[in-house]
Parts: sequence; C-alpha cells; structure tokens
Amino acid sequence: MSGGIHVLVTTHTTRHLRRTLMGIAAQRLAPRTVMVSCDNDLEEIADLVRECSREFERPFVIVQRPNMGDCRVGQARNNGIRALLEFCDDPEARVLYLDGDCVASPNVTMIHDQRGRRADLLIGFRIELTPGQTDEGFAEVRLRSGESPIEPTADQLDQLSARDAKYRRQLLLKRFGLTKAHKPKLLSAHFSVSLHSILRVNGFDEEFIGWGQEDDDFGRRLHASGARADIVIAGAVVFHQWHPTRAAGRWSDSAGVERFKRNLPFRCARGIDNPLDQPPLSLRVFENGREADRRVIRPHAPAERARA
Repeated sequence: MSGGIHVLVTTHTTRHLRRTLMGIAAQRLAPRTVMVSCDNDLEEIADLVRECSREFERPFVIVQRPNMGDCRVGQARNNGIRALLEFCDDPEARVLYLDGDCVASPNVTMIHDQRGRRADLLIGFRIELTPGQTDEGFAEVRLRSGESPIEPTADQLDQLSARDAKYRRQLLLKRFGLTKAHKPKLLSAHFSVSLHSILRVNGFDEEFIGWGQEDDDFGRRLHASGARADIVIAGAVVFHQWHPTRAAGRWSDSAGVERFKRNLPFRCARGIDNPLDQPPLSLRVFENGREADRRVIRPHAPAERARA
C-alpha cells in the first residue's frame, strides 16, 4: 500500500479516543491507513481500537510498547511512522498527525490531500472545546452523517481566523528572515507532512523527554530542512475535547525548553533511525473487531534499514 493520506493518532489513554477514530472514519476522503501509536502497552487501548474497527467498519492499526517510565510522546509518534513503513514505502505519501483527544471535521483529510500537493508541511490548529461542548454539546449522530459535531461559537471562529491570518503573515515574513526559526509554529495535535520530509529530518527528536517543545523542535527542523509550508487552520477544522491538561503553566517551565534552546541540526541524532532504547514494538491490525495481523517491529539504525 502506498501514497495518499495516512493518519497517525498518538495517545496514552482511552479517554477521548473513540470520538477521534469516529471522526477519522467519517472523513469524506478515506485515509489509506489509520495508525494509533501509544506511549504504553495498556490492553484497554487495544480493546477500544478493536471495538472501533467493528463499530466504524474500517481497519485500524495499533502500535504499542511498554511505558518507559516517563513521557516519550516524540518516540511514540516515531513508532507510528515505523508502523507505517511496514505498509507504505512511497516517499510522497502524506502523514496527518492528530492527538487522541482531537476530532477532525469531515473535510480535513480532503483538504490536507489537496493542499499537500503543493506543500511538504501543512500547519493546522484546533478549536478548544469547553467542558459543556465536549460533553452535552457534542453530536455524534451529526459526525457520523458527515457533518460537524459542534457549532463553534462566534468567538471560537474569530480566534481561529485570527490565528490563520497571523500564521500566514509569519510565513510571508519567513521568506525574508524576519520571524523566529520555528514560526509559524507547528502544533502536534494537528498538522500533516510528506513522508520524505519526515525521514529527511529523522522524525521527532527522541531526546525530548517529558511534556513539551518536541513539536516546536520538529517544526523548526522541518523549516530549516527546506520543507515548503502552508497554512490550513481556517479550512481544516479540528476540535480538541476538553480534559485536565498535563501542560506546564508557562512555556518556559516545560521539560524540553533547555534542549529546544540548543537549536540543533535539522536532522536529529536520535529519531526514527538510531532511536532511544525501547523494547520491540507490537503492531496489530484490527478489522471488523478481529485481529487480522500481528507483527513485531524492532527499531533499527540506518544501515539496518538499508538492508531490510
């Protein structure tokens, strides 16, 4: 299987994952592959993915390994790419990254597919739902029928439009070296990038451990590598379901700030190739509520990849 849109969902919990997968199943342009990559090996997540494959009548891939004792979300995202490489070897394939608490409107994959023909990196964002919108206001029946599950407030739409305009200004200024190297900023909860660009920068830097800055770093390295960027914030609407956050109160208090300040080369040393130590990965494919495939992936170094 090669080409097209491949969706990578990263999670550590079942909390909002079912709706995330529902939104993917409702896309007007069906993705080629949907991968769920976990920063742990909780069987309850696999059970939910298995049930969603039956409920939404489409296959899902899940890749897991035991938790390493700390937050390694960058490594979990790289593990999703390692899973994708089991099915797809087309460098022009596009990976749409979503967090497991985000729900994509039904036109999101279509927009990323169309706009991605002219850009390596497409930067999106998300509407922050209130607790009430997340619970009582979320209409699953509308999402299943191909409509937006939420009617955003005027203020939410204004904020999204303002951010879209701001990021477009930053992209213009970037041509003249008049904005920070990581701007316009990539939000890991919603963006897409070509597979060849991911492999060129060696994916997420796995030496970012703990919450924060691994996406700032990934975006900066993509920009530095020459990846062509565009903005899809206003058109490709994604909803972030409310929950208590793990984020630091201030950006400067996040775990990865000191590493981010080092401004390392665009190809990271410890990424998809030459990963930080971790156990072999368990990859399972679920179709119609059944396990259709099971594999073990052993992350390897560049020379080993060439021989594989």
